[in-house]
Amino acid sequence: MDVFNVDADDIYSDDLILYSVLYSSVTVVFAMAVLSRFLTNEFRFGFRSFLSLVVLFLGEPLCQFLIKGPGGLLTFSAGCLLVYSVLPASHLPVGNKAVLVTGCDSGFGHALVKKLDSIGMRVFAGFLDKDGLGATTIRNQCSERVVQLQLDVTNVKEIDAVVEYVRQAVGEEGLWGLVNNAGVWFFSELEMTSETLLQKVMNVNLFGPVRLTRALLPLIRQAKGRITNVSSLMGHLTMEGNGAYSMSKHALVAYTNTLRQEMKKWKVLVSMIEPTGFYTDNIKEHVLRRRQEEIWDTLDEDSKNTYGREYIDKIYNSIIIGAARYPVDLTPVIRAMRSSLLSKRPRERYPCGTGAETLMTLYPILPVWLADKVSNALGIIPRDVRPASLIQ
Repeated sequence: MDVFNVDADDIYSDDLILYSVLYSSVTVVFAMAVLSRFLTNEFRFGFRSFLSLVVLFLGEPLCQFLIKGPGGLLTFSAGCLLVYSVLPASHLPVGNKAVLVTGCDSGFGHALVKKLDSIGMRVFAGFLDKDGLGATTIRNQCSERVVQLQLDVTNVKEIDAVVEYVRQAVGEEGLWGLVNNAGVWFFSELEMTSETLLQKVMNVNLFGPVRLTRALLPLIRQAKGRITNVSSLMGHLTMEGNGAYSMSKHALVAYTNTLRQEMKKWKVLVSMIEPTGFYTDNIKEHVLRRRQEEIWDTLDEDSKNTYGREYIDKIYNSIIIGAARYPVDLTPVIRAMRSSLLSKRPRERYPCGTGAETLMTLYPILPVWLADKVSNALGIIPRDVRPASLIQ
């Protein structure tokens, strides 16, 4: 009996050593694979990297001591494979790939042109004002690979001219990428938003990308390339004062999702960039003041009397003061744009910014009353500001 117990103990000890070696081997392979993604793909700390650490430090002991045996090892290995599958894929070589980017005067588009040029891509940069400061900066800081084009995405003639220029420039290779980045934002309650302003927002944020994409699709199909549409957190959330903008971005989300499904048969991949708030020209004081005046000037007399000049002044004063809290580093968005254009396995959606991924995952499943509270908490209308007709 003692001999039998000794033999059983020896067998258990041998099994323990064997499984420890196997678990360690899987851990080392997984850790090296994750590390390679960090080093080669600008993979930064976030939800997916946090998940990798959880699997590494908690997955092994939990599987080894709770499940045990072959089942535990298989579970741990499957978990490592699953996490690895959602990590960023390696990037394609730049080669002679050409990309058209809209809205390059400032902000995301401006920064993206510099980034793509720095890695050797051919860039057609569309500017609302080809003779403006943004275009001059690009001209001085970028290489001759960057071609500057006059492009107002609401102007059909300018779209036609750009499409023809790009067609001649890319030839049989086609256009690898299109980044629909141009956008405009007005902070205005729906009753204060004239039809003229509403049409302006929809034309720039929705119909502009739709027109340009349709015109360039033959060239993009030719290259089996990529389309990247820049939406927003507001494409999923709604907040007071952002009605027109949210309407345009909600529609752009639907357009992008549909286009992604329809383009798969052509081997054209479609992605959506969804930033939270970043400090760009849209929230610089001189731009906000100009848009504030544009809103006031387009109001009818009844709306002016209902809301009052003081109401809109206080709101915009608060926005200008609060703008300082937005991050000035656009790297998370630019990295996502680059990945959408060059990753071997681009994501369908790229939430960018602090808490973006968590918020966009949870918000749609919240009950309406709780979703409204979240929107109110994130909103930028001061709680102590009231329309004129409510304080008379």
